[in-house]
Amino acid sequence: MLHCQFSLEDQNRIRNQRYHHPDPIVCKRMTILWHKHHGLPHGKIAELSDAAPNTVTATIRTYREKGLQGVQERTFHCPPSQLDPFRSQLVAHFSVHPQRTLKEAAAEIERLTGLAFSLAHVRNVLLS
Repeated sequence: MLHCQFSLEDQNRIRNQRYHHPDPIVCKRMTILWHKHHGLPHGKIAELSDAAPNTVTATIRTYREKGLQGVQERTFHCPPSQLDPFRSQLVAHFSVHPQRTLKEAAAEIERLTGLAFSLAHVRNVLLS
């Protein structure tokens, strides 16, 4: 079981953000820390927080390593698009030569970049 001490300031922030943080995942993490502050075992914390035991351990470990700011962080994997290097070229091309259909746009993208995409993906690219 991981042990950690909570400063009075952190205790007050945890108490408040258990219910008032806009992100429900962060609220759950704060609830985990709140139960840990009260000395409950990890199994009971998982049960009361409706969280997996590994989530309890990861949240406490994150608090120990990065503090409350680390617990509040949410990181999302967002890989870069294959079209990013060509974006300015495509914008310039399509502003001068607008396509009437997605098929035409997909064919032009493939001709200009050498990359083929589904029509749904082409639509998303053109709308972004």
